[in-house]
Amino acid sequence: MVLAQVSLRVIGPLLLGVIAGLVADGSAGTAPRYVLIGMAGGTLVSILWLRAFVVSNVARMRRERDRAAATGAEEHEHTTTERS
Repeated sequence: MVLAQVSLRVIGPLLLGVIAGLVADGSAGTAPRYVLIGMAGGTLVSILWLRAFVVSNVARMRRERDRAAATGAEEHEHTTTERS
């Protein structure tokens, strides 16, 4: 699932940037200028999108770890108090 999300975040912007560049080059009569600009823009969008994806997943994993640690500590306290 994560691999599909990462692939979408990389391929989508790059493909859209190249297609937009091809259209712009076709209408302006320039050769690779807008395709290269589209690739650069798509790469930048991909990098920013992947960064946001990684940051949000790291934050989610930390929250889950903290919840598990808090739950584990509470369960441990209950088991030790029940034995007393």
